[in-house]
Amino acid sequence: MNYTGDELLWIAICDDERKDVREIREILMEGEIEEGDFKISTFSSGKELLNASVSRYNLLILDLVFPGENGREIAREYRKKNKDGIIVFCTGKSSPIPDDFRTMPYRFARKDKVRQFRSGLLESVEEMYRRNAKKNVLFTQGKTTTLIEADKILYLEIAKNGSTVYYFDRTDTVCQLKAREKPKELYPQLTVHGFEFSHNSYLVNCHYLKRWNSHELELIDGTRLSISRAREKKFREVCVRYIL
Repeated sequence: MNYTGDELLWIAICDDERKDVREIREILMEGEIEEGDFKISTFSSGKELLNASVSRYNLLILDLVFPGENGREIAREYRKKNKDGIIVFCTGKSSPIPDDFRTMPYRFARKDKVRQFRSGLLESVEEMYRRNAKKNVLFTQGKTTTLIEADKILYLEIAKNGSTVYYFDRTDTVCQLKAREKPKELYPQLTVHGFEFSHNSYLVNCHYLKRWNSHELELIDGTRLSISRAREKKFREVCVRYIL
């Protein structure tokens, strides 16, 4: 894959078994595109991990079994501090339970299934690269094109000939841009940056949610948008990542 990001990526391995840590580290390094693309930190306990600057980690490889600790609780505490990091649960023979999905794990990797374990870790590295590729979104206005960072976009509203984009400029003022691209066309690009449809008419950046219920949401600038019955379940599932 082509990686167009320019920032250093960080990976955390949290596992008390040294042999497993070595093996995980070796597999992860196989997925490095260019030498020095990412750094790996290792932690032998959840307490050690959570005392670190966890918000920096793009990817967490987390064992579920620790002496005197609960791996699932570690994941919940990590997610409170890092809303966007990719979590991969590693285990010997445990199976996922419904509560695991509140922390939005990307993979559930079984150490006893060597081939699947390796492929799962490498897919997670690729996903880390993909999510951290440059986040500029291209919008077209006639013969003019405009690049806006995904993190600056509040939401997109469908319009007759495309969409209206609501975004923060350099002074944090909310501006509007009329674009030819429709929200549905941009969804595959924006979903990895925390965007989800609340309604067929609105593609919302969930980072900017202030509050929401089953019928309506409010963004940090006071904008209120409808949540449709058809979209409510999926929208709620995505929102969980940002309101834990």
